[in-house]
Amino acid sequence: MNYRYETTDASTYQLLLEKAREMRKSPTEAESVLWNYLSGNQMGVHFRRQHPVFGYIPDFVSLKEQIIIEIDGGYHLEEEQKEKDAERTEYLNQIGYTVIRFTNEEVLCDIDNVLEEIANAIYDNTNTIHASATAIHSAPNNHSNSIAPINNRSISSPLPWGGVGGGFCFRVGFGFDVHQLVEGRPLWMGGIRLEHSKGLLGHSDADVLIHAICDALLGAANMRDIGYHFPDTAAETDGMDSKIILKKTIDLIATKGYRLGNIDATICAERPKMNPHIPEMKACMAAIIGCDEDDISIKATTTERLGFTGREEGISAYATLLILR
Repeated sequence: MNYRYETTDASTYQLLLEKAREMRKSPTEAESVLWNYLSGNQMGVHFRRQHPVFGYIPDFVSLKEQIIIEIDGGYHLEEEQKEKDAERTEYLNQIGYTVIRFTNEEVLCDIDNVLEEIANAIYDNTNTIHASATAIHSAPNNHSNSIAPINNRSISSPLPWGGVGGGFCFRVGFGFDVHQLVEGRPLWMGGIRLEHSKGLLGHSDADVLIHAICDALLGAANMRDIGYHFPDTAAETDGMDSKIILKKTIDLIATKGYRLGNIDATICAERPKMNPHIPEMKACMAAIIGCDEDDISIKATTTERLGFTGREEGISAYATLLILR
């Protein structure tokens, strides 16, 4: 029976619902990670966590699109459990649900492919449901090829990075940082040390490029700024390697389900010349962020000897970037 969102008889549903509520209180790490991407209709459809479905409590379910997502821990590799999982999947398939299974490792280590598979299932199921409705309700000569809307938006074909049109959230961030050049300090830029007679003065290692990028990341996610999370009055940030700040910032935005799309940054300095070091900077930051080097653009310019940069009193950096959820 179907009582709006109830998927079994009322008494059984209530018993399963109590169990489901308990399960939601202690999600696995993989469940928490995937829920960051599924919650709030982010993929264009509404998913529920641990919602009873015909006597079962799947990890995630979209009742409207009839998609169930299961995340399997190690015990699912045992033969007896594999047989139970196969029986459960067969039954759910028979009543119209598409069941997708992932291992914990796939979710934690290969989230892009996981999201792409889910997006493809949404696309396929939506077209199937729409085609069935068209066959029932359309006139015999109506051969419409339109695609069923999700949340009043039409689905496009799956995008290369695993989203569907209207399904992912994009946000833009901008960051700026500047530090004074002084004697007796090492010069760090983009996570690498450059040979120069002066370095940048700051509470941490004063890597202006990474600081500008971190501010842009935090701003895009609406999570304050670098000074809020890494204050220059704290002992633990004294002399901190900015690569650590970058890694912690990536982890911070991940708590809201965001990951980097791409970066476009500019370093403004008279000396030393930055261009020869840009490939190494890109490789260093890409390894920390966990993205392709092609996702990071770094440019270098001067102020034609004007201002504090032109007088070689300091170095500044600007960063514009895209994050997605």
